[in-house]
Amino acid sequence: MSDGVLLRASAAGETVRALAAVTTGVVEEARQRHGTFPTATAALGRTLTAGLLLGATMKDEERLSIELVGDGPLRRVMVTTDGDGRVRGYVTRPETHLPSRNGKLDVAGAIGEGLLSVMRTQPWNKEPYRSVMKLVSGEIAEDITHYLSTSEQMPSATALGVFVNADGTVGAAGGFLVQILNGAASDLAGLIEGNVAALPHVTALIRNGQGPREILEAVLRGLELRVIGDEPVRFGCSCTRERVLGAILLLGKDEIEDMIRTEGRAEVRCEFCAEQYVVDQGELEVLVQDTVGTA
Repeated sequence: MSDGVLLRASAAGETVRALAAVTTGVVEEARQRHGTFPTATAALGRTLTAGLLLGATMKDEERLSIELVGDGPLRRVMVTTDGDGRVRGYVTRPETHLPSRNGKLDVAGAIGEGLLSVMRTQPWNKEPYRSVMKLVSGEIAEDITHYLSTSEQMPSATALGVFVNADGTVGAAGGFLVQILNGAASDLAGLIEGNVAALPHVTALIRNGQGPREILEAVLRGLELRVIGDEPVRFGCSCTRERVLGAILLLGKDEIEDMIRTEGRAEVRCEFCAEQYVVDQGELEVLVQDTVGTA
């Protein structure tokens, strides 16, 4: 199973920007790495897909993070992307699972009431741009749509979905983002809203074999779709062993020597991808010498 694919397109004389992604493999890898239970899988998967869709609207070298913090049992969902088709993320309580509500995984109940934070880091700006607002539903797609319309003043239609098989694996995941740009005809919003309302759930389309192009053709029915291109997407983390060693070095000589005395090694787990790094005693002793050399 491939990680996933994202399609970029436009319509209505370039006044509509459209993106769709199938992210089944991305979400399944996240599930395997973090050991998420079904409701947690759905919450993380929807947010990972949202990160990829929003990331595809960024300029080069921008980075984006999406954080949902609520009073539900899941507590926190965190996702980051570099805008290059790579995304990573985690949930605070991966073993969260709630009874279904209206036949669907209860993501809103798992998150509860709380805040959505979207942060864009741009190398040409000293300070990152951050927008924080109350969650409108906790279903994530509605919250992203609300963020785009209020914070970025961009009328949008968003759908995100994760279908979890009976054995807990991910059967389908994906979503779409359609944005109406300046200069669009006044009746465009109503046309797109009608198309979206008539669609089955996005995961039903994916399970039926529909790809990103077919999804956008359905969302933009009645408009001429112009495909710009597609790109692979994947779950990918920026953590490395070198970064782990650098982080341990920053702890200082006394802290590292205490690790050597008490444990004889250091174990570091990346929060975003669950990769486990073991630094043995010899490596720690080299780091002690490095702290002496830089003192």
